[in-house]
Amino acid sequence: MAKHSFSNQLNLDFLVSNSSKHRNYMALLLKNGAIFLHIPKTGGSWVSRVLWECDLVEKRLGYKHDDFRRALYPQNYQAQASRVIKRLPSKVAEKVGLKPLKQNSRKSEEFPYTFCFVRHPLSWYESFFKFQQSLGWPYWGNENDYTETWHPNAMLNGLGDQDFNQFVCNVIDKRPGYVTEMYGWYTPPSISFVGKQENLVYDLIQILSKLNVEFDKGKVLEMARGHVNSSPKTLINWDEYLKKKVEELEHISLLRYGYTNKQFSDT
Repeated sequence: MAKHSFSNQLNLDFLVSNSSKHRNYMALLLKNGAIFLHIPKTGGSWVSRVLWECDLVEKRLGYKHDDFRRALYPQNYQAQASRVIKRLPSKVAEKVGLKPLKQNSRKSEEFPYTFCFVRHPLSWYESFFKFQQSLGWPYWGNENDYTETWHPNAMLNGLGDQDFNQFVCNVIDKRPGYVTEMYGWYTPPSISFVGKQENLVYDLIQILSKLNVEFDKGKVLEMARGHVNSSPKTLINWDEYLKKKVEELEHISLLRYGYTNKQFSDT
């Protein structure tokens, strides 16, 4: 079996701020009304940190790793259904503590500018495996709970294994094409921008520039440079047959998000 690992300019899997503020706030409402959705293992912790450090965040939306639907629509009785569409009726806005939006906000009937990041599906499996191994394979929420304990990785609970290839086989047996399915929860046609973890820094700068918000580009670049090559690369041995099988199952993601097999090769 050949060794495969997705090489990145930045070691972004480990960019988690020491501040609980950064760790706990996943789906974020920005001060200009835009919304950031955090797909696990795609560099979102670093993005969240940048958004907070640049003073662009208004408040948290919903629960950790809320997807597009959960972040944007009120959930019945729940008070923190500050999960909003661009403007709320004044009474509802007051209830969830939102400040009036600026005059240059987009039209009220439009969805807010919403963005997230993805990564190469094969790289996602590697990253999640290494992350879970480091934590002893904890469980993540309840896949059957629509709101409070829902987590996008909950359906992987109990599928862990010390062997990477066995872990991937376990996922395929239960949920073939899992990464493509998960990405789809965050990237419906209404999504404004889907960036790539492999181009995280410059995609984020592009997003903030499109939003026409004030931010210090130099500070963003400096925050990124501080983490270049901060940890040694860990190589994972893919079974070649299994790798090809996963590429087939995740083919839609490879096409939709502009990945090719050449972007995942021997390093």
